Parts: sequence; structure tokens; C-alpha cells
Amino acid sequence: MSKTIIIFFGPPGSGKGTQAEMLAKKTEWKKISTGDLFRAEIADRTKLGKLADKYLKVGKLVPDKVILTLVEQGLKQKTSGFIFDGFPRNRRQLNDLLTIFKKALKKNDRVYALEVAVSDKEVKQRLGQRRVCACGKVYHLVYNPPINQGVCDICGGKLFTRNDDKVKVIIYRLKIYRKVGEPILNYWQKFGKLIKINGEQPISKIHNDIMEKLKQLKHDYH
Repeated sequence: MSKTIIIFFGPPGSGKGTQAEMLAKKTEWKKISTGDLFRAEIADRTKLGKLADKYLKVGKLVPDKVILTLVEQGLKQKTSGFIFDGFPRNRRQLNDLLTIFKKALKKNDRVYALEVAVSDKEVKQRLGQRRVCACGKVYHLVYNPPINQGVCDICGGKLFTRNDDKVKVIIYRLKIYRKVGEPILNYWQKFGKLIKINGEQPISKIHNDIMEKLKQLKHDYH
């Protein structure tokens, strides 16, 4: 049985993580998220988990070698499809992933990149208007405002803006995403393997568009 691999891309605030999760639930394909893989290994206290934890605890990036080992292990799971969320992040990681694919995938397996496309203006609106409480509750001043301005509905705590939601940081994150993400998206575009979805729609509509596109690809393939 052939496998389908979908690699999600999108700028910060695009909602690609939500869409990857929804697709995984709908299809029962295995989601490969480096964050999830790290947490599972750390919880199981494996050798790789302890190594990853050592880097994460001091705020350092986990080396690619460790990430690739986890990804390679993840691809051994029994399933008819895989969903990548948050990996690869740069061209070097893409090259490493393609090397893994050559070893792990069969001739009939299909790989696509899926971009949840959102403009810079929309990202700034989404992230710049986000407010959080120390209790973990997240609000949006436009889409999901608190009942009382600046105060959490749940615990009454004072709402604040996360550092990575501040304007200067958002602009920097977008600049990095465009610079690093563009060559990866261009690679998939070149081979006709890039699916572009309008991310400036309601969550359910984006999900439906993704499902429709995958159904169409399956039909074209057969």
C-alpha cells in the first residue's frame, strides 16, 4: 500500500499546526512534529530524550543529527500516511530529509508540501492582537476578546503580550520565515509538488479545502 506524506509550511500565526492536527485526526495518518517527538522521548527517558532535554533546558536548539534520528524512527510507524509539522525548517534539513525519504519510502509513495498561505499583514493582525494570561488562557482582541478589557475571564489575572507577539519580533520572525522558507517552497514548486491553500479563511473552510485538494490528488494519481 502506497503512503502519502504531507509537509506543512506557513508563517507564524498561519494556523498550520491546527490544520496539521485536524488532518491527522481525519485521516489517522501519523503526525511527525519535532516538539511531539522530543516530548515523547523525554517522557520515556530514552538516551535521545535525555540528550534533547539537555539542550532544551538551557534554551539551545537541538542538533539536526538528533532531530533526524527521531524523524527516521518516526517514519517506521505503521500507517498509510505521515504529516510533517515544523520540519524541515531550512534547506539543509530539507536535503537531510530527502536522504531519509530515499531510504524509507517506496517508489509509489507520494510526497507533497502544503503551504497555508497568509499575508504578512494578516500575521501582524493575528499575532499583534493576541493577549495571554499567566494561567494559560489565550485571547485575541478582535476574534476572541475578554469580557473585561485587559482582564482574564477565567482567573481575573492581568493580560499581557508575549515577547514573540510584539511588533518588532513579529517582523523579524516573518523576515526569517520568508528568507529560509522560500527556497524550500521553491524546491517543491519546481517539481509540481506544492499545494497552496488560502489560510485567510475560517478554520473549517481551510480544512475542507485541504481535504478537497488531497482527494483531487488521489484521483489524479489513479
